[in-house]
Amino acid sequence: MAARESMLVDQLAKVAQGDRAAFSDLYQQTSRAVYGQCMQLLRDNDEANDVLQETYIQVWHHAGEYHADRGSVLTWMMSICRYRGLDALRRRRRDVEFDSVAQNHACEKPGPMQNAGDMVDRQRLSDCLRDLDERYRNSIEMAYFRGFTHQELAVAMGQPLGTTKSWVRRGLNVLRQCLGS
Repeated sequence: MAARESMLVDQLAKVAQGDRAAFSDLYQQTSRAVYGQCMQLLRDNDEANDVLQETYIQVWHHAGEYHADRGSVLTWMMSICRYRGLDALRRRRRDVEFDSVAQNHACEKPGPMQNAGDMVDRQRLSDCLRDLDERYRNSIEMAYFRGFTHQELAVAMGQPLGTTKSWVRRGLNVLRQCLGS
């Protein structure tokens, strides 16, 4: 292991124990490279700074989960940065899509009967979602309300792909039964 990598591993181990000075040193050693990846992904200074901050928050909270046999410290941190950056890109895409849909439908106002029916449907859905097993509910909310793909869902939840697909399918079956009754 190279001297720099050894130093980063030692700093990360100290960060896992809550050592703020080690965290500051780790930041000084790695932030330039991590910020570069943020800018490459996002091409926006403000968003890149937000993702940089989110990345280091994740590093602080999950430093104990690093395993040297899976790659270097910087590679581990860059993967956290990449996932945070992709989340920011998805948020940006959804914001744009929502804005364009809202503009396209601004003139189409439903009548009072439609509003009342929609409110009842939303309340039933909300009640059924609330009663779901937390794993199923989170999987469905992330997939259908936040736009996560199954692969992204698996990564975000830290579960195998097949498991998250099963949670979504089972949750939808329970929802279907709840809404059908």
